[in-house]
Amino acid sequence: MLDLANAPELRRKVFAALSWRVEARATGMSPRRGQSIRRGCGRFMEWAGAHRSLPNIPYRAAILCFHNVIAHRRDPEIEEEALELPQFRRLLRVLRDAFQVISLAELVAAIRERRSPPPRSIVISFDDGYATNHTVVAEELAALGMPWSAFLPAQIIETGARQWTDDLYLLIHRGSLRHLRLPWSDGPTEFDLHTVQQRREALHAIRESCRYLPEGLRRIRLDGIYGLYSQDEIDALRARYPAFAPMTWEQARELKAAGVDVGSHGLTHVALAPQTPQAIRHEITGARDLIQARIGEHSRHFSYPYGRQASISQDTRIILTALGYHCALTLEQSTVDTRTQNLMELPRLIAPPSAGRTLFNLWQRFIR
Repeated sequence: MLDLANAPELRRKVFAALSWRVEARATGMSPRRGQSIRRGCGRFMEWAGAHRSLPNIPYRAAILCFHNVIAHRRDPEIEEEALELPQFRRLLRVLRDAFQVISLAELVAAIRERRSPPPRSIVISFDDGYATNHTVVAEELAALGMPWSAFLPAQIIETGARQWTDDLYLLIHRGSLRHLRLPWSDGPTEFDLHTVQQRREALHAIRESCRYLPEGLRRIRLDGIYGLYSQDEIDALRARYPAFAPMTWEQARELKAAGVDVGSHGLTHVALAPQTPQAIRHEITGARDLIQARIGEHSRHFSYPYGRQASISQDTRIILTALGYHCALTLEQSTVDTRTQNLMELPRLIAPPSAGRTLFNLWQRFIR
């Protein structure tokens, strides 16, 4: 019988062959089924300790992007994109045993100096400033001595408002309406909401139709959706799902005092590139000034709201550089090459709500 524990090269080849076979199979399936196959493979890799056999590829690092970690899901439809705490802990154990978690500042320094970071380097980042970053995440990472970055949408922290994308989940899945008719001139404007699949499709269509718009037009569309529901219904739904609440400034100050890298995620969490240059500057400088006023000096690290290429432009890069930001993080799904990486467009890997899927993705990104 082969003792794979004592044959790292063979072990690596076996898991590499398995992962590429799984990926080839998953690619031909529906998105949900494909992700299920990848998740299962990632869980098997975790059980078998596969990641400890990954090669040391010079100049490569990965930045993981998390959002919300909750103790447990009370509603799998509403909270389907939140990572449960047991899953988060499983992932952190693998990061501890098979990778090296470094700070974003360490990675930025390696890029500036065009040198290789430590082998299998991982940076942990959290976007959107959920209160759970303070109440759940901070303790877990502190216990393992892992550095991390938290990016705050400043005006949302200031007002305690909910993000419209989270409100959509509440309204579409648990709101009183089972049919929506929206007065939009483009795209699907009528949605049946009777089945889970119909509601998921409506959510996707509405989010993609609103996400990358100039703020004035986006506000008109969102106001039209909110106007279909009473404020009492909206408030009641928000109260039922407290996991989507933003942190307070006091919590942000406590994170900073504990050594967490607290950076900016814009002022109102709008996609920057579709806005005017004046609006872009206001979003960036307004967030900087508000965070400065509430928690004092903070990091010169920025995370683009929504993070895709549709959020980024030459204007955003020029303004961020002129204001002294050291780096800006995207959601382009790739690893970092410290020899060539543009600091104003650092790619990240989104951590899905499953440790298995994240671990499968990390294997694929570090095996070659």
